[in-house]
Amino acid sequence: MPQGIEKRYKAKEPGTMTNEVLPKIDAFRFIETGDACSGEVPIARLERLFDRLPETMDPAEAGMLAWQVRGVHDAMGRPALEIAVEGTFPLVCQRCLQPLKWPVAQRTVVLVAPTPEALAELDDEVEQEVILGSKALEVLALVEDELLLTLPFVPKHETDCETGT
Repeated sequence: MPQGIEKRYKAKEPGTMTNEVLPKIDAFRFIETGDACSGEVPIARLERLFDRLPETMDPAEAGMLAWQVRGVHDAMGRPALEIAVEGTFPLVCQRCLQPLKWPVAQRTVVLVAPTPEALAELDDEVEQEVILGSKALEVLALVEDELLLTLPFVPKHETDCETGT
């Protein structure tokens, strides 16, 4: 098992709710050793995203997303986490109000600050995301955060909508 990670997580089958412990990492140890963890998560586990799903959709039927988190350093040698999320997220087109399968292929590098003071300082200096590191950083919360930032506020079909009129 990679150093700095409490437990790996992988759903047994799409839409399955399990009682497994979600992964937590010691952020700085994870970064220092260049570890990585990955898995799949049912969208039904990402409760902060439920309001983005079509009203008629049962979250258990929303599908799965693949994720990966790697410990890295940015170009200036600062500790960071690379967070990747891939899959399809069901949304509602705001033009025609019909279901829309939004492709997700997001890869983000977030800087990890050791103290609240360092977080405030880095946040003022750089444009990229900065988070406060901890010894029990919840990996799926990071994945959920990235999805919240990635999904469009006003999703629309890329081509003309078929409204039936």
